[in-house]
Amino acid sequence: MIDKKTQMNIKTMWLAALISTAAIGAWGQTPQQRTYSIDELVELAISNNQALKVSAASVEVSQQRVQVAKTQQFPSLAASASAFYLGDATIYDTDLSKKTTVAMPHFGNSLTLQTSQLIFKGNAVRNAIGVADLQQQLAALSLEKNKQDIKLLVASYYLELFRLRNQHLIYQKNIELSEVRLKNINKMHQQGLVTQNDVIRTRLLISNLNQACSQLQNNIDILNRQLTMATGLPADAVILPDTTILANKPNLESLEKYQSEAVTGGFDIKLSEKSVQIAEKSMAIAKADRMPTLSLYAANSLQRPITSRTPAVDMYTNGWQVGATLSFNIASLYNAPRSIKLSSLQLIQAQQNVVMQQQNTELAVHSAYLKHLDALKQQETATVNMQLAQENYKTMEKKYLNQLALLLDMLDATNTKLDAELQQTNAQIGIVFTYYKLLNAAGKL
Repeated sequence: MIDKKTQMNIKTMWLAALISTAAIGAWGQTPQQRTYSIDELVELAISNNQALKVSAASVEVSQQRVQVAKTQQFPSLAASASAFYLGDATIYDTDLSKKTTVAMPHFGNSLTLQTSQLIFKGNAVRNAIGVADLQQQLAALSLEKNKQDIKLLVASYYLELFRLRNQHLIYQKNIELSEVRLKNINKMHQQGLVTQNDVIRTRLLISNLNQACSQLQNNIDILNRQLTMATGLPADAVILPDTTILANKPNLESLEKYQSEAVTGGFDIKLSEKSVQIAEKSMAIAKADRMPTLSLYAANSLQRPITSRTPAVDMYTNGWQVGATLSFNIASLYNAPRSIKLSSLQLIQAQQNVVMQQQNTELAVHSAYLKHLDALKQQETATVNMQLAQENYKTMEKKYLNQLALLLDMLDATNTKLDAELQQTNAQIGIVFTYYKLLNAAGKL
């Protein structure tokens, strides 16, 4: 028999084992938390983002189109073989009243091999290859532009997540301060120094702060999921922003330098310039329709039976020929001018688009530069306002505890302090975000 003490020890061991197992299981289900830098998430997005995979596939498709277009330079080679049954020939006199049947070899077959090479068509083939090559460059530029857009998207998600987490932390700190103040107010209420209304208002403030915290947490979860999807991370991964990012002050250069780099390196401008080159090649192809086509050819044929003599002979005949073909499409005299006019209008449209993209890029850089300067000023102002709000809060708290101020004044100081802390954090993050937007507008992100 096992005594009661031993039974109790066994039950305790089993309970400890169950608790340990539950703890291990719960730990295994904990979401993966890790601090990521913007550069790390950008690399993940470039490697895993589905939109970029589609753009990369477009580049491969355009590269293959170049290879297909180059095949037009190669000579064409065709081979054909046939087998047939040849019936007897029937010969009629002039009034079709008499006929004579001539026996023919019944089995026939032929084999033909022919090659041709285009010599001249107004450089249409060369221009077609040029168009395909420009389209490949266009696809490569689009991929690079999409990469830059993904970088800005990841940066915006990252900084917004950083901002929300900071706000959540600020709200939590204010909740802790409010709960401490509530304890003090409860003591003062018990002593008859304050009314029940002060207790109720303080509890209401804490309730509102908790509600704001809950909403922030939901927004954090939503943004975290968007960021994990954009970067290919697991759905349960929890991204913690790198807090040192605010310590690295951007190295701002002159507006003129950013605008100069945007004009020469902006993706929108480069894409529009490639469109101009494609339009020029397309016009050259349209003009080539008015030109004659010259090609060389060679052919060799083996045929059985020989029917060019009477009676037909069941033997093979071999013949070959070489020559040149010159052809001209007469309809191009009235069709080509319309195509050339269309190509000319498309070229003008592409050229005007380059000017428009240059203007838009210049305006975008100018706007992004001024917004960054404004963010720097906002950060300075927000820092001063936060210091003043914190001093005002401390002063008002002392006055309230000494019954020299009303609770309304205390609540107003609390709200002012909370707003100032939020504005200061937003201003710091705004500096980084506006700098990224400036780099994106200048094509340097």
